[in-house]
Amino acid sequence: TLTLADEIDISRGEMLVHPDNMPLIGRHQEAMLVWMDEKPLDVATQYYIKHTTSTTRVRIDAVRYKMDVNTLEKSPATQLTLNEIARVAITTAKPLFFDSYKKNHGTGSFVLIDPVTNNTSAVGMIIDARKPDELSLRITDAEIEKIEHGECLITSQERERFYNQCGATIWITGLHGSGKNRLAYTVERRLFDEGATVVLLEGNTIRAGLSRELDHSPADRAEHLRRVAHVARLLNDQGIITLCSFISPDDNIRRQVAQIIGQERFHLVYMDADVDFGRENRPKLWERADRGEIENMPGLDANYDIPENAHLVVDPRDDENVERIMTYLRQKKIFPLK
Repeated sequence: TLTLADEIDISRGEMLVHPDNMPLIGRHQEAMLVWMDEKPLDVATQYYIKHTTSTTRVRIDAVRYKMDVNTLEKSPATQLTLNEIARVAITTAKPLFFDSYKKNHGTGSFVLIDPVTNNTSAVGMIIDARKPDELSLRITDAEIEKIEHGECLITSQERERFYNQCGATIWITGLHGSGKNRLAYTVERRLFDEGATVVLLEGNTIRAGLSRELDHSPADRAEHLRRVAHVARLLNDQGIITLCSFISPDDNIRRQVAQIIGQERFHLVYMDADVDFGRENRPKLWERADRGEIENMPGLDANYDIPENAHLVVDPRDDENVERIMTYLRQKKIFPLK
């Protein structure tokens, strides 16, 4: 047991160091990798890096060179295969507390993990922190002009390579009690587990903040969905997959939402469940609507336009709905790109 003289907020997994022997702190490192996976290195993939007691995401910014273990000769390379050794430049999502492997084997070593299979992809030895002049810290005249015109310095292609996905919106529509949210949250979990960057927007959370002052009248519902569509578009512009779970009963409003987001990014999923299924699934909600406590209830005192142009029609009783959506994303090359 380690007892500290002073009360310090420190917990298991955190690092205690001597003040005269501080580690380096940063997100950018030079390292040597030994590739241990039958699947070759893909610089477009965000791997997990396990370093000391912490795990975070990491990207391979560059393969400097590949080294022949027999002759120690260096040769240009863009990827690595099983048992190959290379010097690479990496960037982690969170700062690491590290030393060079030469100085400290414990804080100078790490493991790369495949985000899909969880297999060990590589072991690495940190050489040093990357030099500041190697990082993108200097803005060129062309970039200054872009900034003045409100243009981003990161291209959509760069985002796609970084996330290994295309920005897209999966819009799930259906009646109250149709199982929209359950499907949306389950798909979000599956995408996250497979390494996707995903955000879920759904009615309750949006109405608690962004649309707090709006009711369920047709006009306010249209404004509510317009706001959601603009948020989804902003997220898609950043390369993020957005899951939206909203009743969105009006076909005209759904078309407007698609126009705001962009037809090429908008993917409509219809939960094919009737009123009887909704009543069985959420009886208390429908009982309140029957008593008049809820107005403008689609399927009761308000219309619900069944989509005629849905990209996917799913039955809430089907256990394969998540797999169907994942297959659709793969076929459309939304996620993964490779």
